[in-house]
Amino acid sequence: MKSIYRLKKNYQYNYVYKHAKSLSDKNFVLLYCTSNQKQSKVGFSISKKFGHAVARNRLRRQLKAAVMQYAARLVPNFNIVFIPRLQDKYLFSDVIASVEKLLTKAGLIK
Repeated sequence: MKSIYRLKKNYQYNYVYKHAKSLSDKNFVLLYCTSNQKQSKVGFSISKKFGHAVARNRLRRQLKAAVMQYAARLVPNFNIVFIPRLQDKYLFSDVIASVEKLLTKAGLIK
C-alpha cells in the first residue's frame, strides 16, 4: 500500500477514534471521519488478542491488499480505520467482500 494512502501517526488514529462514524459487519468495524487532506487515508488497528505477530501481520497484509483494490475509487477527504473482529481464520475472499461491503455502505467509493 502506498504511503500516501496510509494513516501513520498516533494523533491521526486518535482523531478518527474521537470523531468517527462507524459501520460493522461480522468481520470488521469501519471507522471513518472527514479530514483536511486531499487524499483519503486508511489505517488498520489489530489487537494483540489475535495472537502472535505473524497472525496479526498476515491479516494486516490481507486488509491492505483488499483496500488497494478500491484505493483509486475512494472519495477524497476521509480518514478510515479498519478494526477486525476476533475470529479463528480470515479467508482472503471474505476480507475483500467485507471491505467492499463496508466501503459502499459508508458511501466512500465513487
